Amino acid sequence: MHCSPNASESGFSYDWQAARERILERYLELLARADSPLLHAGDAALDQVKGQLLGTADAVHAELSGAKAPGSSGSGADISETIGRTRASARIHPSQSLRAASMIFEAALPTIADELREAGVLAPEVTAGVALNAEILRRMSAAAKAYVDYLLEKAQSTNRDERRRLSRELHDVAAPAVAIGLQNLELFDAYAASDPSRAAAKVVAARESLIDALTTIRNLSAQSRENVATNGLAEAVKRYVDTLPADVHTEVQIEGDLAGLALSYAEELFLIVREAVRNAVDHGQPAHVAITIDVDVDQLRARIVDDGSGFDVAATLNGAPHVGIESMYERADLLGANLAISSDPGNGTTVNLSISLPSGGAQVRTEMS
Repeated sequence: MHCSPNASESGFSYDWQAARERILERYLELLARADSPLLHAGDAALDQVKGQLLGTADAVHAELSGAKAPGSSGSGADISETIGRTRASARIHPSQSLRAASMIFEAALPTIADELREAGVLAPEVTAGVALNAEILRRMSAAAKAYVDYLLEKAQSTNRDERRRLSRELHDVAAPAVAIGLQNLELFDAYAASDPSRAAAKVVAARESLIDALTTIRNLSAQSRENVATNGLAEAVKRYVDTLPADVHTEVQIEGDLAGLALSYAEELFLIVREAVRNAVDHGQPAHVAITIDVDVDQLRARIVDDGSGFDVAATLNGAPHVGIESMYERADLLGANLAISSDPGNGTTVNLSISLPSGGAQVRTEMS
């Protein structure tokens, strides 16, 4: 949408470098006024914010004036894709990118329209607005695709990790228990004639090992076949806690009507709750675990509290990869949910999850186990 073949013929004599600085200053003011998390996501994220704004403004200026955009790649696909992946990995909700895009429009439109007006272009606001809108949409499309691709990759990775966990449990827990049981049965044969009492002890040991293996296999089977689509979220959670060790007291409280909850939400929420409880039981040795799921018209909240040993959350997240916690965050990202884990060594752990829902209703129902 060139206004003329080149800048000199069209009368563009605008000081574009000074204009860029004004646009950037205005943009940062708008972000600060909205308390955008993009301003608090670190220096690299801030550089991306500035780069996207200036890249958009330069591209529109180049299109309208015929000038060459400094450092522009045309559609800005590279920086947009980087932004999409970076914001997905930083768990910045897409709504923040949409708000930032609207602020790019608000910050750049007056200055670019002034430039067009000085060049004698008719309807400068309309011309500038159409060009800005098209460029922002191009960049948003590239960023959105990268954001979704990143989350899909993480979801696939999470599912692979879940399969590996089941395989590891079978290999590291069930298989050795079976092997020990078989070994004790072989020793029974060896001692049956020469030392009957010792042989009897080997049968008892074999029985205990095989029971341990059977318990592990049954628990893993129950976890893998639990079907939210068939049983509903509340029943799926209740069935899962029934597989926990008997010395862990569990409490499940459901407030509101979960029947209208989209299956995709329910399934991912169940997996997050299950992982939070499993982590607590496996690593925290709690005596009590309480699960609360509360849904109303437009919000769903889940809370998992245990009185176990707790842990240093920051050190864990910044240390070696922790598949369980990472999978919880990744699934929360897929839902557009906020997930927060709070814990201190010796003081148990609390996991809070909140999801904005498009619509729904609430009736109170409570289940205890």
